[in-house]
Amino acid sequence: MKRCKVCRKKPRVERRVNAEGVLFCSNDCYETYGKKVGHPMDDLNHPYIDDYEMIRLDYIRWANDLEDQLYGEWVFGAPRKVDLIENINELLEEYIDYIGLEGSDGLFSQEIYDYTQQFEAMIATIRTWEPNSKELTRRRQIKEERLANEE
Repeated sequence: MKRCKVCRKKPRVERRVNAEGVLFCSNDCYETYGKKVGHPMDDLNHPYIDDYEMIRLDYIRWANDLEDQLYGEWVFGAPRKVDLIENINELLEEYIDYIGLEGSDGLFSQEIYDYTQQFEAMIATIRTWEPNSKELTRRRQIKEERLANEE
């Protein structure tokens, strides 16, 4: 696996690239690199940069919140799995052209396509997900404690 150009960590959910394909583990490392070396002007002017930034940020939000969203159905009564899948599918509709291209139109096109595939994998995870009984109990206890403290 490639490592971050700045800190050498393995990139995780918040990974990003610049127009030259340089990999970073986070916005912080991206900015640090930009201050030292400078990013290619294409980063700001690339026709796909806005779509890349949007799908990347959407993916980070979904990946970080997915477990809470799934347990939310069991603890709070909503959202349901079907609603989560519908929300992801609505998000993916915005990137239908990139899905059709299968990432063949350059680096950012490939990155966007890769994110669409990660969202598809997330949908598969949602469909088969079942709560862990210990974790569910823990979350319900936290909810009950919060409600008791509010009274």
